[in-house]
Amino acid sequence: MKKILMLLVLLLILSCTKNQTKDNKIRETPYKIDSSKTESSGELSIDYPVSPVNFLEEKYKKNGYFLPDNTPSFPSYTFFDKSLGGFSVNYVGKSKLIQDYWNVNNSTGFFSQFENIDRVFENSKQLGDKIRDILKNKSNDYYVVASFLPKEAISKYYDDGSGEFDLKVKAYTYFYIYENNNWTFIKKILTQKLAGQGILLYNDLLLFHKFKNLKPFQEIFQGTFKVETEGEYTTNGEGHTTYHFTITENKIVLKAEAFKGDFVCEGNYKGIQENDILGLYYDETDNRCISLSPIYLIKKEKDKFFIKGVGGEGIINNWIELKKD
Repeated sequence: MKKILMLLVLLLILSCTKNQTKDNKIRETPYKIDSSKTESSGELSIDYPVSPVNFLEEKYKKNGYFLPDNTPSFPSYTFFDKSLGGFSVNYVGKSKLIQDYWNVNNSTGFFSQFENIDRVFENSKQLGDKIRDILKNKSNDYYVVASFLPKEAISKYYDDGSGEFDLKVKAYTYFYIYENNNWTFIKKILTQKLAGQGILLYNDLLLFHKFKNLKPFQEIFQGTFKVETEGEYTTNGEGHTTYHFTITENKIVLKAEAFKGDFVCEGNYKGIQENDILGLYYDETDNRCISLSPIYLIKKEKDKFFIKGVGGEGIINNWIELKKD
């Protein structure tokens, strides 16, 4: 039982939720920061730029898959051992559509298959099996990210049956992504700064990873561009939105003018060029706009440019001509 409690505490640290202690009171954090202990230089020099184990080995999945207490949530499993530390493996949807599938309020998502949502979590094995089957059949829809808390980050274990432990002041959580059949290091973050992030944390980490090796855009994509889309008719006239893109060698800025028009994520963007198509990723702080997939795609065919992603539901997936000034 103690091992399970220790595992749950670890999960709650890494998935940024709260822990419930045995007296049924909610703690603000599931761990204590031990500021009284002076760490030696040897302890601080330990680092994990390479994953210590293959987090995907079956032996680490023995506690099954489940959904952390986030909205939207995401599939995850955890493992803890005093000789290693602990980690969670998290499956993050590559698109907002896939991420929203795990939202308890999504009427067509994962929870729609259950008649009584309140009883879903009573049978953890059944829930874990359903999650496992979905991931097995749609594995290409997810980024796999591991969050690792090494044993060196823990200064003290409690033997009172609570499953609690103390973290060192400079305890770091390490993040890795599984790609090309290997674990690639993303970055490390002070564990005490992770509170309250949830799925947004993983979106930020994955975008950080995507943008690490950006290259200048080809000259053909540089310049100022404009496209106008039509909206609905109203008593005051027809709605419309004009998108203005300014693209330089390393920067993209979007501004919009609208009358009863579309919702537009204005501001700075970053771009990744693949197969002669430039993908534009929102690079501001509005959570409604942050996406792991590009919001806009731009391509050139002969002497014309085209864009995908503008307009409402009727045309957002169509290639629309984009005028270059």
